[in-house]
Amino acid sequence: MIIFVSSKLTTNMKSKITVLAFALFASIASIANSTTSLTIVAASEASVYNVYYKTSESGRVKISIYNNSKQLVFSEILSNVASFMRPYNFSNLKEGEYTVVVEDKNGKQAEKINYAMNKITSMIKVSEVANTTNKFILNVTTTGTEVVTVKIFDAAQTLVYNQEVEVTGSFGIIYNLSRIRLTDNITFEVSTSNGKVETITF
Repeated sequence: MIIFVSSKLTTNMKSKITVLAFALFASIASIANSTTSLTIVAASEASVYNVYYKTSESGRVKISIYNNSKQLVFSEILSNVASFMRPYNFSNLKEGEYTVVVEDKNGKQAEKINYAMNKITSMIKVSEVANTTNKFILNVTTTGTEVVTVKIFDAAQTLVYNQEVEVTGSFGIIYNLSRIRLTDNITFEVSTSNGKVETITF
C-alpha cells in the first residue's frame, strides 16, 4: 500500500532533505507488551537510510532528525501507526553525524547515523528482536559484494556459532539462540571482507 504524506520541515531546510514518500505498513501479531523497536539500516541506494519502527499498539509517532550541532533539520508526525518502514534521503545534507529520534507514547528512542556522501561501503546492525527471548536480528548493507563473517561467543568467549555469507546490497537474518545461550552474555563479532569489524555484546 502506498500512502503519500505531507512532511513538516523546518523553515530553512525544506530543500535540504527528501523523504521518499511512502510508508510500508506491515501486519504484525498483537502483542500485549507495549515495547517499541527502532532500527536504522543504510539502503542500497547511496545516501538513503531506512527507518524501521514497530510497536504493539497504533498511535501518534514523531520522527525528528538532528545534525551534530543538535539543530533540527527535519521533522514529521505520523498518526495511527503501529509499524512502518520509511526511507530518508540525506543527499542534500552535509556529511557528518546525525541523530534520528522517534517519539511515541512509550517515550523516545534515538539512533545515530554517520553520513558520508558516496563513501558508505557497509553498515552492520545487530539488535534483540522485540518482545522475544534469545532472538537477535542481523542487518548488513553494502554498496558492493562482500563476504560477511558472523561469529557468536558466549560469556567465556567460547565460539558457539560461525557463519560466512556473501552479501550484495542488503542482508538480514534472525538468530534463535535459545538452545545455545547458556549464560547472560552473548557477543556478536561481524566482519566484512573490506576490513570492517563490529563487536556487539548483549
